[in-house]
Amino acid sequence: MQGRLSARSKLGPQVFPATWREEFVTARKLGFNALEWLVEAGSLSTNPLMSVTGREEIKQAVSANGVQVASICAHCVLQWRPFDEGGAARATLFNEVVLAAGAAKMERVVVPILEEATVAKAGSLALAAGIFRSVVRVAETAKVDLAFEMDRPAEECREFIELLGSPRAKLCYDSGNATSLGFDIIREIKALLPVVAEIHLKDRRVGGASQPLGCGDTKFGDFFQTLKAQNWRGPFVFETPVLDDPAGQAQQNLQFVSEFWS
Repeated sequence: MQGRLSARSKLGPQVFPATWREEFVTARKLGFNALEWLVEAGSLSTNPLMSVTGREEIKQAVSANGVQVASICAHCVLQWRPFDEGGAARATLFNEVVLAAGAAKMERVVVPILEEATVAKAGSLALAAGIFRSVVRVAETAKVDLAFEMDRPAEECREFIELLGSPRAKLCYDSGNATSLGFDIIREIKALLPVVAEIHLKDRRVGGASQPLGCGDTKFGDFFQTLKAQNWRGPFVFETPVLDDPAGQAQQNLQFVSEFWS
């Protein structure tokens, strides 16, 4: 994910990096084949994704480095808090992000509705789905999948996707977040995999913060073994903490995963 190959920002890890061009070069050198684009509320108007000129720059960076951009993390949705008072109106801004993704020929947009933007704030899954149903229709027109990242048990996640009623509505599963919440990630991934479009690789302590891969409580051995048994062929996106040596840490993370997956 963008920002993981650059120096740590004082504003946190989910900040669109000014060094985004350099991240393509670093990703290529380390052996990553893709970057997940990051869209945050504070820099939305200047994000290259949101303009014709910017999208052409992205295309040129992809071509020059052989590193694809197939997905977007719409962190802006979490910042807009769509289930708070007035949030539904803010959520309509998300239409522009989805249309931009379609214009850039990207495959999917990850929609984080967790933590301060958790669907639990909506009062019911039906009400939460109602807020996003119009955006799903935009995604259908733009030919872009929406991969919702949630902090609810597997049964509620499946129900939410069913309520949206579209083949474009899918899930993004985060291994670390689920671990932190105390969920059984093996049982969950078996139940959810048919509607999972992407997996975020993250390691966390139960009830705690993100750790470098292999340093938390996420059961990666069993997790990857289960995915292999289920013939998973979708993308993994590293949403790992940014430490003092971003490139070195990213290389270690890639080596860690390679021990389980080749």
